Amino acid sequence: MRASGHTEVTMPGSWRSRLLILLALAAAALPSATAPAMASHAPTVHGAVWAYEAAHPGQPVPVIVQTSEGADAGALVTAAGGDVRGDLSIIHAVAADVPADRLASLSAAPGLRWISLDGPVTSTSRPDGRGSGGDDTPDTGATLPPSVYPQEINADRVVASGDDGSGIAVAVVDTGIVKSTDFGRPSRVVATFGGEGDGYGHGSHVAGLIAGDGTNSDGRYVGVAPGANLVNVKVGDDKGAATISDVINGLAFVAANQDRLNIRVVNLSLGVDTPQSYTTDPLDAAVELLTFRGILVVVAAGNAGTASDAVSYAPANDPFVLTVGAVDDRGTSATSDDSVPSWSSRGTTQDGFAKPEIYAPGRHLVSVLSPKSVLAVQQPESIVGKHYLSLSGTSMAAGVTSGAAALVFAAHSDWTPGQVKTALVSSARPVPGASYARLARVDAANAQSAPDDQTSTIKPNYLLLEAAGVDNPETIDWGSIRWGSIRWGSIRWGSIRWGSIRWGSIRWGSIRWGFVPD
Repeated sequence: MRASGHTEVTMPGSWRSRLLILLALAAAALPSATAPAMASHAPTVHGAVWAYEAAHPGQPVPVIVQTSEGADAGALVTAAGGDVRGDLSIIHAVAADVPADRLASLSAAPGLRWISLDGPVTSTSRPDGRGSGGDDTPDTGATLPPSVYPQEINADRVVASGDDGSGIAVAVVDTGIVKSTDFGRPSRVVATFGGEGDGYGHGSHVAGLIAGDGTNSDGRYVGVAPGANLVNVKVGDDKGAATISDVINGLAFVAANQDRLNIRVVNLSLGVDTPQSYTTDPLDAAVELLTFRGILVVVAAGNAGTASDAVSYAPANDPFVLTVGAVDDRGTSATSDDSVPSWSSRGTTQDGFAKPEIYAPGRHLVSVLSPKSVLAVQQPESIVGKHYLSLSGTSMAAGVTSGAAALVFAAHSDWTPGQVKTALVSSARPVPGASYARLARVDAANAQSAPDDQTSTIKPNYLLLEAAGVDNPETIDWGSIRWGSIRWGSIRWGSIRWGSIRWGSIRWGSIRWGFVPD
């Protein structure tokens, strides 16, 4: 997890002092919209909170309340007459319901840093009706051509060389993972958070693209890294419902179990419904924490096409994550016939970052079916044989890319997330006559030297710094800092109170996982 050729910054004093100094060194001037709040330590409320209040008069507002080190977010919420639903210690915050008429007093409480809407997240996949129906047709029959996406990115060659992702765990933060022999016997699903099964069907499909071994189809439908382990982080219920705080709780589980399970990749095929700068968004803070701990976070770009705000939603808008768009490969390994579907999100974030950084196959992909799931019932025409399902979306493209990242980490366990991200993006193949590059080679797995970490100069989320107790980053002499010299992977996040997370407080049922017919 250390960058090759980088020098480590050593600091005197206790490890906690070194942590705070390193975090302060990594922060930079914030956008003008947040700088005044920093300078004066005045509370800030995201506009979506007031919009929700206006649209739901008289109802409590679901929020995420973040405070500085030393302030008790739960106590502040209770004093304001609100109800705490969950402790999000990973970002020094709580999820709560606050009466609309008490938001103003809460926003003025000492130590309060930011109030965000605890809104819904939405999946980024689409049914495509390419299947043969839910009959008893053997999956080894000619229901659909064998998957070609592993060949399209040359993952099959990497696997044939002996690197199938073994030893690397990919956390799938989604609606769950169904039990399937495609995930190995014994199962390569090595840990579960939030419950067994997948009543909705989305997470199982994504997991199969990442690490399915095609057992139920005699290898016709195999994932990119068929030897990788999977961590089932179930944040959506059997109807697909979840909130931002549910996702953050799931990411806290990943962080707490990273070393024990060797989690190096997290797949997030979901997005929030409220746009917000990555510098203040709580979900962006959580994915950055994982990044600095040595985990590459792979995120679906979304299915909003070229809308003006298409890539302004967390976590796809965060500059540290690898954001993935979808291409329609038309079932061939050539790039000359590729095209970007109209629904694949692309553009520039509110903070000026071009997204997505890479495109991957994401249309008409066949992967693991969760029988009797919502998707199976709603889209019977997408079922392939008895064990598989055909779906489209940037959700699928993210899954393909997460598998590729697992192959790279298996070959280069010492690389940082930024180095793996750089390697994958730089190995992408420009598509003739188009303005985008498609993930076409996982050559990075065979690379002899580590690439530069191109994320090393990016300013981190301010609220992540607040969670670690950095109060006045504006007092640091930014001009004297060499960002690439900081070894983020070596930071111990001991100041975060993992044990205080109340897993039983997760409230399911408030989110729609949207599907739009293709």
